[in-house]
Amino acid sequence: MNAFAQAMDIDCAKPHQQIERTICNTAVLRALDARASTYYTMMLEAKPAADDQAYHEFRDSLQADQQKWQQDTRDACGPQVSCLTEAYTHRIDDLRASALVHLGLSVTAAPAHVAGPSQPSIDYKNAIYRIDDKDVTLLEGQHEQPAAPDSSEQDVTRVVEPPVHAVGKLGGRSAVAVFLSEEGGGSGTFYYAAVAFNDGRGTTFKIGDRIQPIGIAINGDDLVVSYLDRNPDEPMAVPPTVPRERHFAYMNEQLVERPQAAAAAK
Repeated sequence: MNAFAQAMDIDCAKPHQQIERTICNTAVLRALDARASTYYTMMLEAKPAADDQAYHEFRDSLQADQQKWQQDTRDACGPQVSCLTEAYTHRIDDLRASALVHLGLSVTAAPAHVAGPSQPSIDYKNAIYRIDDKDVTLLEGQHEQPAAPDSSEQDVTRVVEPPVHAVGKLGGRSAVAVFLSEEGGGSGTFYYAAVAFNDGRGTTFKIGDRIQPIGIAINGDDLVVSYLDRNPDEPMAVPPTVPRERHFAYMNEQLVERPQAAAAAK
């Protein structure tokens, strides 16, 4: 890897700055950092159609832009997980757009995961999810039904994006992971971690009421969910600011929380 690409890496074996420790200790941020690094490296190591002055200027500007983003945008977030998630998401979008529109570049060996979750083969927006012991069928990412017989109020279940969905394997099966929200006539908005499989069915796990989703990722055999919550003694009127991260396994057609993650979330 060349010197330009090395500037993007974070060594989680020995992070030196607080912001590096935050990224290394948050699975979703680690995944976003890896994705941004992939795009950055991909463009720097792409094969140019013409190795001319314009291409060298492009490389130089890419390095300068990357350093500016790290200092002025990423590092300005400090340890705030929500800010870092947004900064990385926008940076990935910018890098991806630059890779697509910059003429004269052709990638020789882009890693398979570069395409990320943008084009999943599983139609997670048109799937049947098991939510609180009932089947809910989403059409174009949403489901509506009367809150009660003869009621004009609607219970609405929908896919929540952003944060973007994640693609991977759980329990040996190809899966898409996403947040779902459910709201009705009351004041609450309940959020679920959900996974859909290629048979058009999925399952869910209730995360909490009026939280702020930050990220969802499939990391090895784990579904990793991060979000902002409140302290136990805080009322629902207080905006969520407390970062949480929880890990789930897929077992017996259900999402099962890892015991150590369940204890840490309390």
